[in-house]
Amino acid sequence: MNHRDKEDAQLFAGRIRDLARQAGTNDYLTHTGFLTLPEQSGAVSLMKAEGLRGVFFGGREEADRRVLFFLPSYMEEEDLVRQESDGEGSIACIRITVRGARFSRQIGHRDCLGALMHLGIGRDQVGDILLPEDGSCAYVYVLERVAEYICAELRTVGRSAVDPQIVPPSACTVKPVLVQKSGSIASVRIDSLIAMVFPMSRSAAQELVAREDVFADGRTVTSASYVPPEGCRISVRGFGKFLYEGTEKTTRKGRVVVRTSVYS
Repeated sequence: MNHRDKEDAQLFAGRIRDLARQAGTNDYLTHTGFLTLPEQSGAVSLMKAEGLRGVFFGGREEADRRVLFFLPSYMEEEDLVRQESDGEGSIACIRITVRGARFSRQIGHRDCLGALMHLGIGRDQVGDILLPEDGSCAYVYVLERVAEYICAELRTVGRSAVDPQIVPPSACTVKPVLVQKSGSIASVRIDSLIAMVFPMSRSAAQELVAREDVFADGRTVTSASYVPPEGCRISVRGFGKFLYEGTEKTTRKGRVVVRTSVYS
């Protein structure tokens, strides 16, 4: 880690501590912006080391980019999730509909993100961006404080004219598509699983772990020999993510047949 990275890490840690302190001292809800997987992993490690309690939520259960909340004494995690899902909290969802979608070019993830950046919206104010297969609209999770501004100013995405509208986060109809994939591996290690799901050598998978590009349930994996639990969601930066669903059997040659579901 270079000097600049160390400074950024220290600033991030200080921000987390400050938000936790504010919530505890003043007994009100505090939160970060939307965090990347590495940021979430760093926050988890910090909270574990310093005994802090926070809740991650990104507007939906499967969210990759999530906000870290520190709760007041009168609020439980289920209260927070219900409030945020109903659109009554700090996370908003904007449905961006293409006008005359039948005749317009489809919009994509980069189109939406570029249009928001053009409005001066910071990346930490934008969560997941979900699109149906036909590309006729997009659901964008944002911090509530910028939602009205986006709806007032956003008129085009890419080359398409659009109509943005604030909807409750729970109104998003786009669901993840999972494709089942099974295969045999020498042992249930994270490098073997990655090599099977995203066809590559185990040494290449080990390099991804060494670069800290692999996350298990939001936490950075630091050992290629890590054995994930059943139901673990594994994300590999630049490749995608999958669920490890468990083992099916052991072959006569001692190899293990595993079952996964890959997000397509």
